[in-house]
Amino acid sequence: MTKIAAFFVSIAEIVSMLFLGAVNTKTAPVDYGGNRYTQPVVTQWLTVVSAGASDYVIIKGANCSPSELTAANELQSYIKQISGATLEIVNDTARVREHEILVGKTNRENGSYTIDRAALGDEGFTVMTAGEKLMIAGGELRGTLYGVYDFLEQELGCRWFTPDLTVIPKNATVKINAKLCYTEVPDFEYRDDYWNTAFNTDWKVKQKINSDNGGYMPDSYGGGISYAGFCHTMNALVPVSYFDTNPEYFSYRTDLDARTVDQRCLTNPGVLAVTIANARATLLANPHAKIISITQNDNGNYCQCDKCKASDEKYGGPSGTNIWFVNQVAAALEDEFPGVAFDTFAYQYTRKPPKNIVPRDSVIVRLCSIECCFAHPLAECGHERNEALSKRFSDVESTFAKDLQGWSAICNRVYIWDYTINFNLYLSIFPNFQVLSPNLQFFAENNVKGVFEQGNYTGGKSGEFGELRAYILAKLLWDPDCDVEYLMMDFMKAYYGEQSAQYIKEYLDIVTSKTVKTDHLFIFDWHYQGCWYTAAERRKMDKLWDEAEANAGTAEQLANIQRSRLSYRHYKANLLMDEFSVLNPSRLAENKKLYNDFVDMGITRLSEHGPFTETPDFWLTPVDWK
Repeated sequence: MTKIAAFFVSIAEIVSMLFLGAVNTKTAPVDYGGNRYTQPVVTQWLTVVSAGASDYVIIKGANCSPSELTAANELQSYIKQISGATLEIVNDTARVREHEILVGKTNRENGSYTIDRAALGDEGFTVMTAGEKLMIAGGELRGTLYGVYDFLEQELGCRWFTPDLTVIPKNATVKINAKLCYTEVPDFEYRDDYWNTAFNTDWKVKQKINSDNGGYMPDSYGGGISYAGFCHTMNALVPVSYFDTNPEYFSYRTDLDARTVDQRCLTNPGVLAVTIANARATLLANPHAKIISITQNDNGNYCQCDKCKASDEKYGGPSGTNIWFVNQVAAALEDEFPGVAFDTFAYQYTRKPPKNIVPRDSVIVRLCSIECCFAHPLAECGHERNEALSKRFSDVESTFAKDLQGWSAICNRVYIWDYTINFNLYLSIFPNFQVLSPNLQFFAENNVKGVFEQGNYTGGKSGEFGELRAYILAKLLWDPDCDVEYLMMDFMKAYYGEQSAQYIKEYLDIVTSKTVKTDHLFIFDWHYQGCWYTAAERRKMDKLWDEAEANAGTAEQLANIQRSRLSYRHYKANLLMDEFSVLNPSRLAENKKLYNDFVDMGITRLSEHGPFTETPDFWLTPVDWK
């Protein structure tokens, strides 16, 4: 019955795809966002290594922080990998020499090179030359380390594209701009790139990701921002086991005339007392935590008892009652845990900002974009999933943008939970590279302090540009104005090959341009939703993939191309197109080959909902493979 219902529900979608698929087929230029990168003009060079030899030394503070020590060691290691020269690391208690690279806080700072660490905070840094010296210094927590990695990347050409793909140039002579001087401070205090790639701690720190999600960040890397709990924590804070003895702790629903265990009654004093006690115990058990999550469960069944309804009326909706509740928890615990923030959601029924109440200074509000369109910037497009068909072809004002501006007006620590993947179909074509930059710029412009970018976090490789997306997101989380197209090509030349990158970029331009012009993009789309590509477009896209494979430079690059091509093959297989058509006698063989390629290329899941572990029925389309 579910499949039959889905078929009839999808009729309107299919009709619109057939109509829109026949129009606007010419690829338009795609603006991927950011400021255009220009190669700096260097008029004077400073030679650090010449013909594999150097008289430079690396100076660190005698009492440097753990991450500053790592920074000095990493700089030494990568200069050696590039040139073969090993620069000695010495403390700032040693004699002053003409040729020094000052790393972190040292006693060498003077009028010529003084660092304003108050302005840099924990993570900002300055890279500058002064005469024959080079200084890389910043916040003692992570700033100096970030500065070293940035210098290695921007000035010496090192790249850490994925945990398995590092590019280190080889040159016996190392020269840098003799007039080098720049400072960087991140827009966001919390940056989380929640893709499998970003769970590698070594990769994460090089990309300036500071979340502990996916693995604890050691002190040698400056530590990370840890949550105690992360999301949907009310089941842990007020366990379902209380229902037998205290059913009044749980949400009353008028439609059922009964209590349910879905949410909690936030106006009940017992719920508040239990939450405070369990939150305190959680913080004591997680001394590294800087944030504790006090967040609603993942459903819409909030309490509708008389007291909660009265509170909702007073504060402008369930979001106000939720803020009142979290404020009480924060007030009870913030003195005991002065460095901890109390995180809550603006999610689904709590997304709209409240009235007559504001979050405490220690409260973080995490606004979630789960309903939104991801083909167009969040500031501009108000289309949301499950909207009425009558809205589909109209301009709709962005209520998410209005909600963000409302929360920013009353809360000094707004975070964003953003989404960058289709949860129903991990391999579905999901052209969203064009919105990543404008969305992060929009967050920064509205005083957002932290961003969590959710992707494929459930293990295995990505078949839909996940590694590229993780890399681009990391760069944007640090600098929302960076040149996305430049970074995409830089990545693809290394990942797919110098010659193959252009073909894959053209494929991305086609799917992106068509989506932007004719469709919207949601994170719970099914195969019958989204863009419909014409036979002519598909032939062109197949040819581009063929050219990319034919021009791969290495076996690894060919494997990466073929893995990324799985997304396009998956799309065609679900819609019974081309080699997967029911008219093709070899369709079952093509499905079997597709499945075997999933397995061989490290794809462990086709959706968030679970891994596929059994050989499927190849008469079915991939969306029905379990």
